[in-house]
Amino acid sequence: MTKKEFPQKKIPPSITNFPSPIRRHQKRLSDQDKIKLIAEHFKAIMETLELDVEDESLARTPERVAKMYVNEIFSGLDEENFPEISFFKDEIHHEHKANMVFVKVGFTSFCEHHFVPMSGFAYVAYIPTNQLIGLSKIPRLVRYFAKRPQLQERLTAQIADSLALLLNTEHVAVSLTAIHSCVQARGIQDECSHTITNVLRGQFGADGNLRREFFEGINRRVFE
Repeated sequence: MTKKEFPQKKIPPSITNFPSPIRRHQKRLSDQDKIKLIAEHFKAIMETLELDVEDESLARTPERVAKMYVNEIFSGLDEENFPEISFFKDEIHHEHKANMVFVKVGFTSFCEHHFVPMSGFAYVAYIPTNQLIGLSKIPRLVRYFAKRPQLQERLTAQIADSLALLLNTEHVAVSLTAIHSCVQARGIQDECSHTITNVLRGQFGADGNLRREFFEGINRRVFE
């Protein structure tokens, strides 16, 4: 069967009912300017902690941290990095509307309260209407929203919002299971703690059998 590909879409990622607290300036800084400023501020933090920033091991740390923030772990703050999304005509599920597509995605994000990692798995499912999203695009979508300071509850809702918007469907389910370094390394210091957040919409919220199938998919042990 030949796949019939729809045109790619690039929808503004700010279209969500749960936006991140991002402040937009009329005059945006370039990535290089951001890196320069962050490096200067991080060097000041290190000096405040009485670290020897002239030490060979630490001398380039401010720049390394700045580049990591801008180019990698917080790249999802830049809307220009929202992934291109490709679609295919659904020629399989049209006679079985309750058949779901289910994807498991590993992710790492950063808690916005302490700027330390939270990592785990996102389980994403939807009921196709007349089109399917490219399978590689769901991990890209998850990781786009994960690459910013986050709350796990918001991250779960943003993934569900964007997928529902892209596919023009309300039948979306997202479940995130994550370990939070801020719980492991500080405060209660509970190394065994993990957090689960769920967003169930459309048939996933109303149909008990479909909801059960979704959670059974989460509990299935495949390719661990």
